[in-house]
Amino acid sequence: MRCWAVIFLIPCMAFGQGQEIGQTSRLTYYFSLYSQADGPTTVDVDAIAAFASKLEQKRTSFRNEKDFLEYLFVKTHRQFLKTYVEQSSFRDLTENKIYNCLSGTALYALLLDHFHIPYRIMETNYHIFVLATTAEGTVLLEATDPLHGFVDKEKVVEARIERYKQNALRDGAPSKTYYRYEANLYNEVNLDQLLGLLHYNLSVVAFNERVFPVAVQHLGKALDLYASPRIEEFSRILILSVVGSDLDVSVKEKYLRSIQSLRKKQLAMTASVQ
Repeated sequence: MRCWAVIFLIPCMAFGQGQEIGQTSRLTYYFSLYSQADGPTTVDVDAIAAFASKLEQKRTSFRNEKDFLEYLFVKTHRQFLKTYVEQSSFRDLTENKIYNCLSGTALYALLLDHFHIPYRIMETNYHIFVLATTAEGTVLLEATDPLHGFVDKEKVVEARIERYKQNALRDGAPSKTYYRYEANLYNEVNLDQLLGLLHYNLSVVAFNERVFPVAVQHLGKALDLYASPRIEEFSRILILSVVGSDLDVSVKEKYLRSIQSLRKKQLAMTASVQ
């Protein structure tokens, strides 16, 4: 299923992954942080801590790590991932068990991180997924596929990855027009950059709703966390949309200044890592 939200043309820093903090506090910290990406919330962090504790109690009953990981995949889907909605946030997941592939992938990544199972979060143009490393081999976790999303056969994992790398835009709703990215993404992202992508999706949702100040705000937060090529492309679309809108001239100029400031910041950040 498509991961990034679509638009009518297209779809405080966290703890770094390398920092030493308690695993339960790390899990609940990111769980709470992701839930608050679209504003303050009274998310019940005890729920994820209790869920992880129950998984921990079962862990020793499995013959190997891969079997435990499959159990984790199934139980997490049943507990938290009830209804797929393309344009949804991590808060929707925590409050109403509504998810998309970004929020579902984020949840799986947090649990793998908690259990010290080596993992990589892989971002493509239109999708995101997790690769976990076990003693029995690599496992691909596809959050949007509850029946076949646990992929542990080597050749099937390789085939899935190759398909994702093609960055093909699948057929979507006939009432929508989808944007094809100029960039060809296949990047590994960390937990902080994942928060950036959550803000990016919220920016896209706000853009769809024509709430430009909120779109610009979330895009700025996304850029603070992750200097992704998709932000540069999206900022160009924002500029064209603001220019072509029926907003008051002074309001247009205000939004355009904000977007141009983001674009300059993006260029500076890109240049600094080259």
